[in-house]
Amino acid sequence: MPKNKPLILVCILAFIIRLIPNRNLAFPGNDAYIHHDIVMRLATEGLGILSKDPTSLLGLKPYAYPPFYHILGLLLYKIFNSQLVFFLLPPILGVLTVLVFYKISWEIFENKREALFSAFLFSLVPSFVTRTSVFIPESLGILLFTIILYLLIKYAKSMPGYSNIDNFSLGGFFKIFKGNHKYLIIALLILSIYFFTHRGWLFLAITILIFILTFMIPSFKKKPIEVSILFLLVAAAILEFVLFTARLQTQPVTVLGFPKWMGLIQIIFGLYGALFFIRSKNPLYKFILLWFILFAIIGTYSFRFRDPYAAIPLSLMAGYGLSQAIIRLDKMKIPDYRILKKNLTPYMRLFVISLFLIIPITQGGVIAYLNVINPTTEQIEAFNWINENTPPDSVFLATLDDAYLLIGNTHRKDILLWKTIYQGMMGNPPTLKEKEMSEIEVKTIFTTSQPSEAYYLLEKNNITYIYIRKNMHQQGLGLYLPTDTHFKTLIVTGDAAVYQYIPNPPIEGKTAKINFTGDPEYEKIADFIEKFWNGYSYSESGGYTPMEYDPAKDLEFGSAFKGCYDANAMIAVLYDILSSKTGNTEFKERSNYLIEWLKYKQMENGSFPGGMPPAEYTLTTAQTIYPLKDLKTSETEKITNKGLQFIQKQTNNGDIKIAANKESSQLIGTDYLKLKTESQVSGMNPNKEIIYNVIEKQKGDGSWTPKAYENIEILKGLALYHLATNDTKTLKAIQEGSKWLKANQDGNGKFKGDGDPEIYSIGHYADAILVYYVAGDQKAMEKTLNHTLKRNIENDPTPLKSYLTLFWDLKIIYNEDIALKLSSQIL
Repeated sequence: MPKNKPLILVCILAFIIRLIPNRNLAFPGNDAYIHHDIVMRLATEGLGILSKDPTSLLGLKPYAYPPFYHILGLLLYKIFNSQLVFFLLPPILGVLTVLVFYKISWEIFENKREALFSAFLFSLVPSFVTRTSVFIPESLGILLFTIILYLLIKYAKSMPGYSNIDNFSLGGFFKIFKGNHKYLIIALLILSIYFFTHRGWLFLAITILIFILTFMIPSFKKKPIEVSILFLLVAAAILEFVLFTARLQTQPVTVLGFPKWMGLIQIIFGLYGALFFIRSKNPLYKFILLWFILFAIIGTYSFRFRDPYAAIPLSLMAGYGLSQAIIRLDKMKIPDYRILKKNLTPYMRLFVISLFLIIPITQGGVIAYLNVINPTTEQIEAFNWINENTPPDSVFLATLDDAYLLIGNTHRKDILLWKTIYQGMMGNPPTLKEKEMSEIEVKTIFTTSQPSEAYYLLEKNNITYIYIRKNMHQQGLGLYLPTDTHFKTLIVTGDAAVYQYIPNPPIEGKTAKINFTGDPEYEKIADFIEKFWNGYSYSESGGYTPMEYDPAKDLEFGSAFKGCYDANAMIAVLYDILSSKTGNTEFKERSNYLIEWLKYKQMENGSFPGGMPPAEYTLTTAQTIYPLKDLKTSETEKITNKGLQFIQKQTNNGDIKIAANKESSQLIGTDYLKLKTESQVSGMNPNKEIIYNVIEKQKGDGSWTPKAYENIEILKGLALYHLATNDTKTLKAIQEGSKWLKANQDGNGKFKGDGDPEIYSIGHYADAILVYYVAGDQKAMEKTLNHTLKRNIENDPTPLKSYLTLFWDLKIIYNEDIALKLSSQIL
């Protein structure tokens, strides 16, 4: 067997594992997006964009970034003209580091097995794997770190009396300056490159100080007071140095983070190896032990010391400890275990040793697999839109985590990362105070409940666009983005949303609520609706939020998204009716305003978003434009025509997409959401083919799903379709479904399951009343109506929507006057 074959296998394994995060040719980790973006900017704009400040180039300022790694990436990209450079360079650097680490282990232990185990365990340290599988400067920095460490070890071995640390007691300490200086000269040359690559040289400087302090240990035994004072002075210098750098992340880390990021086997055998190192007189053993202890202690406060720098001495101790454990395992007398006269003892030893090797491989591989932060399909959709529809010099507001993907995929600017990484590398690095002020301002914009404060900070930072994700509509800025006319909705994908900030919007909000006095019934209605006025529109004030995200339940019960466009469309019609009945011009003015507001808030593709997180749902668009058909004005026709165009694009080959660019499937929503969308959209905009497809899925007992409220909403779509077409097949399906509904009501009209586990709204009962009306079941209709009018609107999950739904359904059944009178009874 060739001598280097096991090491080659370790390197191949290390390389393959580091390819795992890049399996989709997408950058794993946030930082990789930024460093790739910087290289591409250098490729298009030239090296002249880099800072000319020497302290910035060296990374000495808090938010300065050395550029050598990016220049190397640029050079390789220019030579090979391929994006593969950014995926292959880090694993190659990682393997080179493993080879250097093997040389370090060999110099320390002078034993092939211990050196190989050390290199093997180090190659699979999770934090080391993650940092050498992504395109970040630290992948080169760690290689330079280990090369300098190797030269330091070679220098130490060239010092007179190296083999015994006691030889360096008191005056003997100065022997540390009598080694072969060629190693120091080469180390300094490499250090000059390291300075311009990554600030890991700060950790190297501290490591060298620990190396020097190690040789003071025998002097401490003889002169503890004097050496302690000197040690404290050195420690103070190190602390001052760390504070000077001012950017070694200092958030406390958990104990569980150690086995996760340093490796379980590495820690177990590293601690075992430490027992041997404690008793040894070898100064390098003492150095490794002291290095690990100090970095591990500081690593509980700043993960930068732990990941991966504390893993270097740990892996050396672990390699030695594993080697010693295997030697003892071979010598251990284990009773013979036999099955069918077959001695299993040798296999048991093999199994235990294999376990020691398989665990780190598995842990390293799993971390590599999970260490991928890829944008979702919805984010990519938003990024593509940004690339195509916003100026390249646009400034975005985004959280720090979102900013990495945003900048990396769109090459636009944000506030937080641009203030630190980009300004640090390409301009004048900000001070800590400036950086912290930017963080405070961004946080304030996102969380403030005072829109005027957000406007001021948005304009101060020259922000034009806002990029937000997931449930950020639940507080602060997210609450009024959908309603405030200072923000134009540009794209909403269900996972990401982009809004444009309009400093001087064409539509101003109206702070005053309508205060109507007159007819008691109308006054009661106005008072109730005005409770939901937010200055720009009407929106739910609370409601049910599903524990786990489900689009169907969210559209059914949710109310966290304040862009209640369908409710505002119904209010516009209702207030137009109240204006004609009372002669009150405030109702008419508000109705006209809501029409203008809806026109302004309607997206360019004609949709109205809904849900949480919001998406361009076909159903919410149909529900918004449907009531506007009652107001036959030029403005409402523009809104409805634009909305219909969106719905038509969503409809194809007997199918309706649930949301824009998303096919109807369970990956997007439940079967119920698909059925409800197809039924109600085709009911409001008659489509015989799709309605018949829905009917075909009706079960023999007249239901589609086990839940009454879901069947009600599917039947409502059929009822609207029948009212528009008088289709007999649809009527039969409605009558069969109404029989199933009746069987799921008690004698008082309450549906089974109401309140446990689902919360039924008055809106569901109102739609059931409409279904019974169309089915011709007068008795069931009256029973359900009586139960509905006794319910408490204040306990409803969506009170505004429920009241409006009740009014609208009763208006279809009776007329406006009766609908107004009956619906007011629940207020």
